[in-house]
Amino acid sequence: MDELTERICKLFEDTVPILHNIYKGFMGQKLNLLKDSRAQFRQLLIAVRPNFEKVIEDKDKDEAEQLFLAALPHLQRIALALNNLIDRMETKVEGNVLFTDKALDEIKQLMIVVAAEFIDVKDYCATQNPVLKKQIEINLDKVTNLINEFETVHQNRLIAGVCVPQASYLYIDMTDSLKRMSRELSAFASLLPPRS
Repeated sequence: MDELTERICKLFEDTVPILHNIYKGFMGQKLNLLKDSRAQFRQLLIAVRPNFEKVIEDKDKDEAEQLFLAALPHLQRIALALNNLIDRMETKVEGNVLFTDKALDEIKQLMIVVAAEFIDVKDYCATQNPVLKKQIEINLDKVTNLINEFETVHQNRLIAGVCVPQASYLYIDMTDSLKRMSRELSAFASLLPPRS
């Protein structure tokens, strides 16, 4: 099971530079960087899959393996949310959909907090340090509060005609994907008991 935990930690760790590249592709209107980032993330998932399948197929699961199986849906939802985020960013770049500077800054802020949460969850997965668990909860609250604040400001931009409906749809879907990643990272960490 230690090898499996190590692989999950590595998955979280290796996702952080991919998030940075996703952001660069989004801000720089670089479709190839977004596509490369998606391919890299899929390779990370493929590298972890054999261990997952082995645990799932095992008839006699120890407590740690049962815990892992409970956490697996959270990992899957993180992957789906990240994939959806890239989809929306690719749509924005391909369609040359314009975002306001404010919307771009808001996406940046959210991506920074979510990347920090990936690092904290990776570290918590390895150490189960209760201080890190608290920080993960703080990051989730921060993402949730930022999104709530941003949605209110965004509605005002939409009403004022500063934001066009096509950009609005993409923006809302991106922020929702980031919120889902944050929520699922926190839920994954909550399954692991902190060490005393």
